[in-house]
Amino acid sequence: ALARELAGDQTLEVFVTRDRDVLVPIWERGEFATQWKGDRPGIFVSIHANALPNRASVRGFETLFLSDARTEHERRVAANENAPLQIDREEVGVAEEDEDLGFILRELRNLDHAHWSSLLAEGVQRQLETIHPGPNRGVKQAPLAVLTNALMPAVLVEVGFLTNREEERLISRGEFQRQLAAAMARAIREFFERYPPGQGE
Repeated sequence: ALARELAGDQTLEVFVTRDRDVLVPIWERGEFATQWKGDRPGIFVSIHANALPNRASVRGFETLFLSDARTEHERRVAANENAPLQIDREEVGVAEEDEDLGFILRELRNLDHAHWSSLLAEGVQRQLETIHPGPNRGVKQAPLAVLTNALMPAVLVEVGFLTNREEERLISRGEFQRQLAAAMARAIREFFERYPPGQGE
Protein backbone atom coordinates (compact mmCIF):
# COMPACT_ATOMS: atom_id res chain seq x y z
CA ALA A 1 0.00 0.00 0.00
CA LEU A 2 2.85 2.41 0.80
CA ALA A 3 4.66 1.54 -2.43
CA ARG A 4 1.46 2.25 -4.40
CA GLU A 5 0.96 5.51 -2.51
CA LEU A 6 4.45 6.70 -3.44
CA ALA A 7 4.50 5.30 -6.98
CA GLY A 8 2.76 8.36 -8.41
CA ASP A 9 5.53 10.68 -7.23
CA GLN A 10 7.95 11.18 -10.12
CA THR A 11 10.68 12.42 -7.76
CA LEU A 12 10.83 9.09 -5.92
CA GLU A 13 11.89 5.58 -6.88
CA VAL A 14 10.36 2.88 -4.68
CA PHE A 15 11.69 -0.62 -4.00
CA VAL A 16 10.21 -3.32 -1.76
CA THR A 17 12.22 -6.10 -0.15
CA ARG A 18 9.28 -8.45 -0.69
CA ASP A 19 5.78 -8.26 -2.16
CA ARG A 20 4.44 -11.54 -0.73
CA ASP A 21 4.72 -13.48 2.53
CA VAL A 22 8.17 -15.03 2.18
CA LEU A 23 11.09 -14.84 4.58
CA VAL A 24 13.84 -12.41 3.62
CA PRO A 25 16.66 -12.66 6.22
CA ILE A 26 16.79 -9.51 8.30
CA TRP A 27 20.45 -8.79 7.45
CA GLU A 28 19.68 -8.85 3.72
CA ARG A 29 16.87 -6.29 3.81
CA GLY A 30 19.10 -3.33 4.63
CA GLU A 31 21.73 -4.61 2.20
CA PHE A 32 19.16 -4.63 -0.61
CA ALA A 33 18.15 -1.08 0.26
CA THR A 34 21.77 0.09 0.30
CA GLN A 35 22.42 -1.47 -3.11
CA TRP A 36 19.27 0.03 -4.63
CA LYS A 37 20.06 3.47 -3.21
CA GLY A 38 23.59 3.58 -4.59
CA ASP A 39 24.99 7.12 -4.38
CA ARG A 40 21.58 8.79 -4.36
CA PRO A 41 19.71 10.10 -1.32
CA GLY A 42 17.48 7.40 0.10
CA ILE A 43 15.66 6.11 3.15
CA PHE A 44 14.72 2.68 4.47
CA VAL A 45 11.32 2.07 6.09
CA SER A 46 10.64 -1.33 7.68
CA ILE A 47 6.96 -1.86 8.50
CA HIS A 48 6.03 -4.25 11.32
CA ALA A 49 3.22 -5.27 13.66
CA ASN A 50 4.07 -5.44 17.35
CA ALA A 51 3.26 -8.17 19.88
CA LEU A 52 3.22 -8.53 23.65
CA PRO A 53 1.56 -11.91 24.37
CA ASN A 54 1.44 -11.61 28.14
CA ARG A 55 -0.19 -8.14 28.06
CA ALA A 56 -3.07 -8.28 25.58
CA SER A 57 -4.40 -4.86 26.60
CA VAL A 58 -1.31 -3.03 25.27
CA ARG A 59 -1.89 -1.23 21.99
CA GLY A 60 -0.64 1.72 19.97
CA PHE A 61 1.96 2.69 17.39
CA GLU A 62 5.63 3.63 17.62
CA THR A 63 8.59 4.26 15.35
CA LEU A 64 12.15 3.20 16.15
CA PHE A 65 15.55 4.12 14.78
CA LEU A 66 18.93 2.46 15.15
CA SER A 67 20.71 3.29 18.39
CA ASP A 68 21.31 1.83 21.85
CA ALA A 69 18.17 0.78 23.70
CA ARG A 70 17.48 3.01 26.70
CA THR A 71 14.45 1.35 28.27
CA GLU A 72 13.20 -2.15 29.02
CA HIS A 73 10.51 -1.73 26.35
CA GLU A 74 13.10 -0.78 23.72
CA ARG A 75 15.17 -3.84 24.69
CA ARG A 76 12.06 -6.05 24.36
CA VAL A 77 11.24 -4.71 20.88
CA ALA A 78 14.86 -5.21 19.81
CA ALA A 79 14.83 -8.78 21.14
CA ASN A 80 11.57 -9.56 19.30
CA GLU A 81 12.68 -7.99 16.02
CA ASN A 82 16.18 -9.52 16.17
CA ALA A 83 14.96 -13.04 17.01
CA PRO A 84 15.23 -14.24 13.36
CA LEU A 85 18.92 -13.29 13.51
CA GLN A 86 19.73 -16.55 15.32
CA ILE A 87 18.10 -18.51 12.49
CA ASP A 88 20.10 -16.50 9.93
CA ARG A 89 23.36 -17.27 11.76
CA GLU A 90 22.64 -20.98 11.85
CA GLU A 91 21.66 -21.13 8.17
CA VAL A 92 24.70 -19.33 6.79
CA GLY A 93 27.23 -20.56 9.36
CA VAL A 94 28.74 -17.12 10.03
CA ALA A 95 31.52 -17.12 12.60
CA GLU A 96 30.41 -15.09 15.59
CA GLU A 97 33.69 -13.12 15.71
CA ASP A 98 33.37 -12.10 12.04
CA GLU A 99 29.76 -11.13 12.57
CA ASP A 100 30.63 -9.02 15.62
CA LEU A 101 33.33 -7.13 13.70
CA GLY A 102 30.95 -6.54 10.80
CA PHE A 103 28.32 -5.29 13.21
CA ILE A 104 30.74 -2.80 14.78
CA LEU A 105 31.81 -1.46 11.40
CA ARG A 106 28.21 -1.07 10.26
CA GLU A 107 27.36 0.68 13.52
CA LEU A 108 30.12 3.23 12.97
CA ARG A 109 28.90 3.96 9.45
CA ASN A 110 25.34 4.34 10.68
CA LEU A 111 26.18 6.89 13.37
CA ASP A 112 26.09 9.57 10.68
CA HIS A 113 22.49 8.67 9.86
CA ALA A 114 21.15 8.57 13.43
CA HIS A 115 20.15 12.26 13.49
CA TRP A 116 18.27 11.99 10.20
CA SER A 117 16.70 8.69 11.22
CA SER A 118 15.43 10.33 14.40
CA LEU A 119 13.86 13.16 12.38
CA LEU A 120 12.24 10.67 9.98
CA ALA A 121 10.86 8.70 12.95
CA GLU A 122 9.41 11.87 14.47
CA GLY A 123 7.74 12.73 11.16
CA VAL A 124 6.23 9.26 10.82
CA GLN A 125 4.86 9.41 14.36
CA ARG A 126 3.41 12.88 13.77
CA GLN A 127 1.59 11.73 10.62
CA LEU A 128 0.38 8.41 12.06
CA GLU A 129 -1.13 10.28 14.98
CA THR A 130 -3.52 12.00 12.55
CA ILE A 131 -5.21 8.70 11.59
CA HIS A 132 -4.36 6.11 14.29
CA PRO A 133 -6.60 5.86 17.39
CA GLY A 134 -3.43 5.22 19.40
CA PRO A 135 -2.07 5.62 21.84
CA ASN A 136 0.97 7.29 20.34
CA ARG A 137 3.81 5.35 21.99
CA GLY A 138 6.40 7.77 20.65
CA VAL A 139 9.78 7.59 18.96
CA LYS A 140 12.13 5.00 20.40
CA GLN A 141 15.63 3.74 19.66
CA ALA A 142 17.09 0.24 19.75
CA PRO A 143 19.88 -1.86 18.19
CA LEU A 144 17.67 -3.32 15.45
CA ALA A 145 19.41 -5.75 13.12
CA VAL A 146 17.01 -5.06 10.25
CA LEU A 147 18.19 -1.43 10.13
CA THR A 148 21.91 -2.09 10.58
CA ASN A 149 22.86 -2.68 6.95
CA ALA A 150 20.70 0.15 5.61
CA LEU A 151 23.37 2.83 5.19
CA MET A 152 20.92 5.71 5.07
CA PRO A 153 18.27 7.19 7.36
CA ALA A 154 16.22 4.18 8.45
CA VAL A 155 13.24 3.51 10.69
CA LEU A 156 11.16 0.58 11.87
CA VAL A 157 7.44 1.39 12.15
CA GLU A 158 5.29 -0.67 14.52
CA VAL A 159 1.73 -0.01 13.28
CA GLY A 160 -0.02 -1.74 16.18
CA PHE A 161 -0.18 -4.82 18.39
CA LEU A 162 -1.42 -8.10 16.91
CA THR A 163 -1.78 -9.39 20.48
CA ASN A 164 -4.53 -6.81 21.14
CA ARG A 165 -7.72 -8.19 19.56
CA GLU A 166 -9.26 -4.81 18.80
CA GLU A 167 -6.07 -3.44 17.28
CA GLU A 168 -5.47 -6.66 15.32
CA ARG A 169 -8.89 -6.20 13.69
CA LEU A 170 -8.10 -2.55 12.95
CA ILE A 171 -4.73 -3.13 11.28
CA SER A 172 -6.16 -6.06 9.30
CA ARG A 173 -8.63 -3.76 7.52
CA GLY A 174 -7.61 -2.74 4.00
CA GLU A 175 -8.99 0.78 4.42
CA PHE A 176 -6.94 1.36 7.56
CA GLN A 177 -3.84 -0.01 5.85
CA ARG A 178 -4.39 2.55 3.07
CA GLN A 179 -4.69 5.30 5.70
CA LEU A 180 -1.45 4.12 7.33
CA ALA A 181 0.25 4.15 3.93
CA ALA A 182 -0.99 7.66 3.14
CA ALA A 183 0.24 8.94 6.52
CA MET A 184 3.68 7.36 6.08
CA ALA A 185 3.87 8.72 2.53
CA ARG A 186 3.22 12.24 3.83
CA ALA A 187 6.01 11.80 6.37
CA ILE A 188 8.39 10.56 3.67
CA ARG A 189 7.64 13.47 1.34
CA GLU A 190 8.08 15.96 4.17
CA PHE A 191 11.38 14.31 5.11
CA PHE A 192 12.77 14.58 1.58
CA GLU A 193 12.05 18.31 1.65
CA ARG A 194 14.73 18.54 4.38
CA TYR A 195 17.11 15.73 3.35
CA PRO A 196 19.88 15.28 2.26
CA PRO A 197 22.17 17.75 4.00
CA GLY A 198 23.56 20.47 1.78
CA GLN A 199 20.34 20.83 -0.26
CA GLY A 200 19.47 24.32 0.91
CA GLU A 201 18.21 24.87 4.46
